[in-house]
Amino acid sequence: MTTSNEPQGTHFWHMSFLARNELGIAAIERNGHLTPPPGVTRFDAMNLIRQEVVAASPYLADAAMLSFDIQPNEI
Repeated sequence: MTTSNEPQGTHFWHMSFLARNELGIAAIERNGHLTPPPGVTRFDAMNLIRQEVVAASPYLADAAMLSFDIQPNEI
């Protein structure tokens, strides 16, 4: 097992999408970490993260989000 020496956010998140592409329909996933500001709800975090995901991958703007999860980034 390897661990990252890079600083990570306090929370780990994962999103999956169903999107159309040139081959038809594809299941796509994105994940990362985030340290949300105080008072941010799960709903707020989901919308913030989705905006960032779509900015990085514009073809996901019209994709159906199949799942979203955010959890504390520690075991």
